[in-house]
Amino acid sequence: MLTSQEPLVFGVYPFGIVGGPRGAVVGPPDDFARIGSAMEGLAGDGPPLLVRLYVTYEGAAAPALDQVAQFAPLGSVVDLSLNYHDRAGNVERWCSFVEQVVQRHGSSLGSIGITNEANLLSVPYAPDGAYPNALEALVDGILVAAATKARVAAGTALGFTAAADVDPANDAEFWQRVTERGGHAFGAALGFAGLTLYPGGFSGPADLGTIARRTTEALTSYRARLLGAGIPDAVPIRVSECGWPTGPGRTEEEQAEALCTIVSTIADLQGALSITHCELFTLRDADSGSQDDFGHFGLLRDDYTPKPAYHALRALLRAHRLKDKGRRG
Repeated sequence: MLTSQEPLVFGVYPFGIVGGPRGAVVGPPDDFARIGSAMEGLAGDGPPLLVRLYVTYEGAAAPALDQVAQFAPLGSVVDLSLNYHDRAGNVERWCSFVEQVVQRHGSSLGSIGITNEANLLSVPYAPDGAYPNALEALVDGILVAAATKARVAAGTALGFTAAADVDPANDAEFWQRVTERGGHAFGAALGFAGLTLYPGGFSGPADLGTIARRTTEALTSYRARLLGAGIPDAVPIRVSECGWPTGPGRTEEEQAEALCTIVSTIADLQGALSITHCELFTLRDADSGSQDDFGHFGLLRDDYTPKPAYHALRALLRAHRLKDKGRRG
């Protein structure tokens, strides 16, 4: 566990396009000036927010490498997830791509995640678990990334992100297979273990007590899963995605209350479970007029006007900083 509790690091996914089980949701184009202004406003007088970004590998390295190269100049504020969406299931080719990313950009990017939600097998399209050999892509990709990082003396943090909302029996089998394939070397290679967390995000109006309980249960059980897979508790947990949408049956006021409950619960569990990061999904709606839930996760509407959640989380992040400052004297 953490021997001295560092301030919780906050971040956010800033762009409009999102992937869901029915495919991508895309609305108005991104406005980079408004993105920057909104992120600065959300951070307030605190440190800059991390920028959670995704590059999706679909079997061809060149286009994915080009996209990584576009993000790399943003530097250490980037938390980059390399998503494995290869329908051919060619893990050797994927590992070559991972090696190239770490070799070229491992000294500039803040962190690199190898696969996103590889343990989520029952949802089509968006999670890596929907694609063949995702578990092998996770384990072998981490081992290749770590070897490359050591060879080129890169400073980036390496890890992966799993999903919280997974059938317990299937999840137990997944982590057993990770242990069998990766052994001690897998846990030793990790700088973090990420988790996507959407407690109550798809089940109607906010019940704040239930949301807090589900958040606690998801993080506690994830730490247990990691320990069972031989991943030591010295490896910190990052909440790589957490969100709660507006839209049909969910008001903007309920979103604000739900998100503040999720973030506050994560902060309360920080020391006990070695949680270091909390990254929000998303900054803006993909499409505020969409009938798809995945169009409505933003703290802002798709025209960049703020929902109540934006102001509520800005105040909560400030209160968290002040609380941490007071604790440190």
